[in-house]
Amino acid sequence: MLETSDLPPELRLVANEHGRQFIHVDHPAVQARIALQGAHIIQCRPAGQRPLLWMSPTDPCKPDTALRGGVPLCWPWFADEREGPAHGIARTSNWDLVDARVESETVHLMLELAPETITRQLPDEAWVVWVEFRLAHELEVGLTTTNTGTRPQRLSQALHSYLPVTDIADVEITGLLGCAYIDKLQGATLVQEAPLRFAQEVDRIYLDHHGDIDIHTGDDHLRVSRAGSESVVLWNPWQAKAARLSQFPPDGYRTMVCVEAANAGPDGRVLAPGESHTLVTRIGRSA
Repeated sequence: MLETSDLPPELRLVANEHGRQFIHVDHPAVQARIALQGAHIIQCRPAGQRPLLWMSPTDPCKPDTALRGGVPLCWPWFADEREGPAHGIARTSNWDLVDARVESETVHLMLELAPETITRQLPDEAWVVWVEFRLAHELEVGLTTTNTGTRPQRLSQALHSYLPVTDIADVEITGLLGCAYIDKLQGATLVQEAPLRFAQEVDRIYLDHHGDIDIHTGDDHLRVSRAGSESVVLWNPWQAKAARLSQFPPDGYRTMVCVEAANAGPDGRVLAPGESHTLVTRIGRSA
């Protein structure tokens, strides 16, 4: 674990009014903030750009809570696939900063989930997991998991990216034509037959998908690319559910959409002893 004295001058360890700790990045190429608890990036703004992530303005970011926005790490299960906290143990667990490198155009950070945390919460499983952030003109997040046990272990996960949009009613998402998806609201498997637009709650897992996804909103254009992922989750809670969500403004659904690199549903993985898997998302702007 890196000590505060080992950090480059572009990085600082700060605490908010509630005592939650963050790595604050102030670099000529990018500004960002990552919570140590959850290894959760909540801000990323490349120089000369608008923010790449949406963060709920009503989330007080208190310790021991799952934050609403940014890129929550859903690990080692997605949603309610297993008993225990929704989306797994990673979002509220303490992570250690183990590497930090600053270059002229890029900041690299690596955090590891404390081994004792995994042992305590998952006593029958043996994992090593770390997340790498590459902060530059785009954001790259890579979550690497290794099975350190003696038997195969199942893994499902997601990089639950909240992306900013001008107005959800004007958003069009392309790159999904012809792709089958599980509609979690209808309990059915359907096929995307046109660019996706929003007029109600959307909660879908797209399957066997590898390409880029483009989010068009007003004069902004975000692009999400992935690696180690054959499923992608799209989510917007819309009005009724937004009113029930914690740490979420009633009209928050208007200015966000989640496009999540995932290993979800039938894309869950079984790792053999000694096998590793890396899930990657890249978020940037396209001209």
